[in-house]
Amino acid sequence: MSTYLVTGASGFVGAALTERLLAEGHTVRMLARTAAASPHERASVHVTSLGDPNALAELAQGVDVLYHCAAENSSRAHPAAFGWINVAATENIVNAARHAGVRRLIHVSCADATLVDRDRLNWKESQAMAEAPLDARCRSRLLGEELALQASGRQLEVCVLRPAWVWGPGDRRMLPELCREAERGRVQLCGDGENLVPTVYIDNLVHALRLAEAAERAPGHAFHVLDGEPQTASEFIGGLCQHLGLPSPARGMYPLAYGRAWLCERFGLSGLARADVVRRGRSALFDGMAAAHDLGYAPVVSVAQGMEALARWSASVGGPSAIARFAAPHINSRADIEALVRIADAG
Repeated sequence: MSTYLVTGASGFVGAALTERLLAEGHTVRMLARTAAASPHERASVHVTSLGDPNALAELAQGVDVLYHCAAENSSRAHPAAFGWINVAATENIVNAARHAGVRRLIHVSCADATLVDRDRLNWKESQAMAEAPLDARCRSRLLGEELALQASGRQLEVCVLRPAWVWGPGDRRMLPELCREAERGRVQLCGDGENLVPTVYIDNLVHALRLAEAAERAPGHAFHVLDGEPQTASEFIGGLCQHLGLPSPARGMYPLAYGRAWLCERFGLSGLARADVVRRGRSALFDGMAAAHDLGYAPVVSVAQGMEALARWSASVGGPSAIARFAAPHINSRADIEALVRIADAG
């Protein structure tokens, strides 16, 4: 059995990965917000600063594989949070892993690293960007990727996974936001709903993460991770609403939705961010052949199976009103940033 270090272990992806590693009998060191993040005897929880390279290097001693899942993923967070958590912390993790002699580092990015206000069709991982990503969060995810991949070599093998829209039971970011949006009226499609939306169910992403640990061709590369079932926004978001117990989403006009989001961001108003509108209203179709060929990845859970699991989870936790209360807080001030730099998981 191996020893793993998982950052962001109390977040959606990190928690699911940690549960899988523990179920396989491995020893896991968790960087999480509180020492009570896991009661499992094989997991040790560490509240170590992402801003302290020495502490991270000490924690990484004896670790075989490091999964870096910690990130700030809300477009509503304070702009400075993205540089601190998605870029500077990644650099610290890379240096700690190299110093400690970790064999492989797997960096969890996201497809929003290339998010722009236009369609992304037949999009490959090597696609050249004709313009900068949409906002500070997206730009920081791309910078974090580049920083991680540049460190890959004989001493430390690094690969990056770019999951599409991650969904499934236990999410405390996207699903609570949908439920809160429904409480204010109806979930918005931000268009006619006929655009393509790439997704990845949480179990499929965890499966890809485990494959990336041993794949010989993985180091030095980024990989899209997908459900492999192209869906329209109406099908996917409508399916989420149906299985969560929410009303069907409302169609709209993309230019109006985007303009409203720009105003909300500009003046600090509540509502969807531009990234939310683009994700819901623009078509995206990512090439997943690299993950299939180099990682041996294929989805293990179908969209239909995932939706059924989501419905069961929603019912078990009390439905949409309860899920709406699960939302993780945004990092809205420099005080929040300073606090989070002192802990291990930005969620």
